[in-house]
Amino acid sequence: MTSVKIFDIDEKGKEKLHMIKEMLDTVKFQTSGNRKVLTHDNARPSSMPVGMKKELNGTYALPTFDKQYPEIYPTIRDFVNKYVPDFDFNAGYINKNVQMIPHKDKNNCDTSLIFGLGDYVGGRLFVEGVPYDIKNRIIEFDGKREEHWTEFFTGCRYSVVIYKI
Repeated sequence: MTSVKIFDIDEKGKEKLHMIKEMLDTVKFQTSGNRKVLTHDNARPSSMPVGMKKELNGTYALPTFDKQYPEIYPTIRDFVNKYVPDFDFNAGYINKNVQMIPHKDKNNCDTSLIFGLGDYVGGRLFVEGVPYDIKNRIIEFDGKREEHWTEFFTGCRYSVVIYKI
């Protein structure tokens, strides 16, 4: 049994997701070196931290991404606060064309939210073996305790994952 909760998005929310996608289309993402990331279709997977990030020395700092693109994280924060107003978060990742292998998160304090946007087919989130479509909807799950991964997909897929560190 998983802890998954699904939050559907209304038409205004889908318009906001489209706006976020257009913002992300302008970003020059850095290629990920994460061992849990697979590649496909010759796409180069990329992940950018947003909100706060934990530094190697144990302190917290604002990621470079938020300094370079100061309008994106507040837009995501406002979107999430509208559809899941009681969710407490201060950090996250924006992923582009990332397909994760089965793993559990190590730094999250509680549950995570994820939503997908873009022009892609496939790419469902599996949580403890159960598939969930994240395209244009928000999924809450316990990434620290529940094994999760990404289904193979084609096209350009963004996923936004937010949580509390």
